[in-house]
Amino acid sequence: MFRELFEPMTIGPMKVVNRVMMSAMSAGMMLDRDGQITPEMIAYFIERVRNNPGMAAVGACAVVPTPEQWKYPVPIYSDHVIPSLKRLVDAVHQYDTKFGIQLWDPGGTEGGKRTLISPSGLSSNARAKGGAMMGPQVNRGLELDEIGEVVGYFARAAARCEEAGLDFVEIHAGHGYLISNFLTPLFNRRTDHYGGSFENRIRFLIEIVRAIKAVLGNRVALGVKFNGDDFLPSDGWTLADSCRLAPILQAEGADYLNVTAGVVGAPRLTIAPMYEPQGCYTHLAEAVKPQVSIPVGTIGRIKNPEMANDLIAQGKVDFVGMGRPMIADPDIVGKARRGELDEIRKCLADCRGCMDEHMRSARRGEVTTSCVVNPRMARESVCIDIEGASKHNPKKVLVVGAGLAGLEAARRTAFSGHHVILCESRDRIGGQIRLAALMPGRQEIADMLPWYERQIAKYGVDVRLNTMVNEALLDSIAPDVVFVATGSVPQVPSGMIESVSNAASINVAMIDDLLEEGTPPGNNILVIGGDQIGMQAADFLSEGGRKVCVAEAHGHFAPKLAVHDRWYLLNRTDEKNVRRFKNVHNVVVDTADNVWIVTEKGREHLPGIDTIVFASERRSNRSVAKIAEAKGLKTHIIGDAFDVVSEDGGTIFATIAQAYDVARFV
Repeated sequence: MFRELFEPMTIGPMKVVNRVMMSAMSAGMMLDRDGQITPEMIAYFIERVRNNPGMAAVGACAVVPTPEQWKYPVPIYSDHVIPSLKRLVDAVHQYDTKFGIQLWDPGGTEGGKRTLISPSGLSSNARAKGGAMMGPQVNRGLELDEIGEVVGYFARAAARCEEAGLDFVEIHAGHGYLISNFLTPLFNRRTDHYGGSFENRIRFLIEIVRAIKAVLGNRVALGVKFNGDDFLPSDGWTLADSCRLAPILQAEGADYLNVTAGVVGAPRLTIAPMYEPQGCYTHLAEAVKPQVSIPVGTIGRIKNPEMANDLIAQGKVDFVGMGRPMIADPDIVGKARRGELDEIRKCLADCRGCMDEHMRSARRGEVTTSCVVNPRMARESVCIDIEGASKHNPKKVLVVGAGLAGLEAARRTAFSGHHVILCESRDRIGGQIRLAALMPGRQEIADMLPWYERQIAKYGVDVRLNTMVNEALLDSIAPDVVFVATGSVPQVPSGMIESVSNAASINVAMIDDLLEEGTPPGNNILVIGGDQIGMQAADFLSEGGRKVCVAEAHGHFAPKLAVHDRWYLLNRTDEKNVRRFKNVHNVVVDTADNVWIVTEKGREHLPGIDTIVFASERRSNRSVAKIAEAKGLKTHIIGDAFDVVSEDGGTIFATIAQAYDVARFV
């Protein structure tokens, strides 16, 4: 199975055992106060390379010295990191994986407190007006004599990589980072020989390649990762530029090319959410490949081995990058090799755990990464899961509710060897995730349900559908432990009940009821609530040309969604002319069916509203917990039943993680 995917290849001096690369990512980068690689970071990589992907790399390691004490990224600009880096390399080299590091500088990409450097002192955010920085961070355009100094930093960083025993280095020349800034006309306004023409804009990259080759020779492989397309409407780096650059890089000594895409603020983003199709950027690598004879790789939403194998078998690329799929399931390569495709826990491309947690944690003064579907991500050294650990002293566990929280609690406790009964009031498992999968562009969010079905069957969970849990059933089962995962229900915000009760002919519905019952909505709809549920509902309801307005009580829309998902969702609703109103204090409906929204700016009439959908406030459903606790049963409340109002409450990310963390201690 997957003959082409597991065919060896040669990259420069490397003999690579297969065509899968664990893409270089910032994920898993866990350092101590001195920037040294920690045992936790080693455990993260070992969890993945023990399944022998052909290549793996540490992402985005800093080559330019900075005076700030950084907890992130790896400071490859300093000799002091070499010993801990060598420990990581030696650990990885127990396996048949070639290991590398990505040489990087953020350029004009904002984040943190350090002074940024760039070709022209402009922000790398394509939305920045006139290139002005969008925050207080200083961005300094490089002086001519400083450019050679930065080239030297890249070369010395590469030398440290060789000293640590790495097999390859990858120059990051994409995503709006420093080298990408030089390539892209929008960010490069220089008038010297590093700006203007194509030849001038690639000069900085070519000088870096030459300097690194001079240091490494042919002893360590050299790759270059660059954008196939910035996806900017104008003044961007294009696919035609990439096809022109590729043979030049080969002639200068590059051993492989890795084709990526996008910059911050472009219509299509570097880390693609589920709104992008699987394999969304493979066409770029496919266009570059005929221009060179060295291996060309692709990345971007390649989440299953079937697609990866097809891309190679069809001659479109030479190798595939799998980043987030290896976060979601560290054993994806091993399972593909063994033909255990049904066992693969698929990446959902819901960026709330990986990309978004990385950004949110950075704002808190730390940098961590997690995963929506894999709560052990970045905790591999402390969350040691041993199958059957409790089989000699099993407990009878009752899980009430078969949404995601209940499924995870049932899976994890059964995995440990407990006797688990899972009761669900509906005729199928999945809970609200089945409703979420009805939303446009988000069907893949239900990909986890078949996996959970197989896991709970494998570990012997007794699933009882169409079963309401009451006092009598609790007495009958007599569980040692009860997990209450009964979710949440939508409710009308306080103060609006009387107002909407005035409606004579306007249809008033709760979002859950509308979706579950398949009730046809009207043609002029007001959605009350603009967080993740409300905005997705607006996207759903605006299909087919319906007119939709959204009224949100707070100052932002869909803050619980990952920023990349939100970017696509808001663009989608803008294209369909969905009107958004924030800081809405009240919605007023009179007996003649006139509807007004009330904000600090006053009242605005919304003519012709025929449907009002409530998709804002939710209330945790804990009624079973009260019964179980009254009977003295050990009771755990998880998922939406536990929390639906906090920053993370009501998200898949929080739901699975909390259920896992409680269940593993039973």
